[in-house]
Amino acid sequence: MALARWNPTMPWRPSQEPWTPFEGMESLRAGMDHLFNTVLGTLPPSGGHESLWYPRVDLLEHEQEFVLMADLPGMQQDDIHITVENNILTLQGKRLVEPSAQNGQNGYAQYSERMFGTFCRRFTLGAAVDADQITATYKAGVLEVHIPKTAAAQPKRIAVQTAA
Repeated sequence: MALARWNPTMPWRPSQEPWTPFEGMESLRAGMDHLFNTVLGTLPPSGGHESLWYPRVDLLEHEQEFVLMADLPGMQQDDIHITVENNILTLQGKRLVEPSAQNGQNGYAQYSERMFGTFCRRFTLGAAVDADQITATYKAGVLEVHIPKTAAAQPKRIAVQTAA
């Protein structure tokens, strides 16, 4: 006999549907996805078979600059866009499906774990930055962005003197 969910307001009937421990997990997951999409302002792109993905990044803060490193394997430099406005760094781009990954008459891979499509990441920088001096390099699938801080935002060392 299968387990049945107990309801204190209803008499137990053997004909009740069996209870499974994972019942409701899918609706919980859908609710969490909706919550994060609402908070982060991310919605899947419409149409096609593209999916929204987020490249892995490290954002380091040094005394004189921020350094952003992002894993963007298989992308072309022209497909990567970086902007800074109001101390918010935006990294966005699009990774296209490689023709070699397609097969079959329907044009889609039989099995694929790699993510393709558009992405957009935004990072709030904790200090004023010099947007004119930002540099970016892309090598071996890793994007490295150097974001110098303005002189006013850099820490100042104050010498402590002995009182007379």
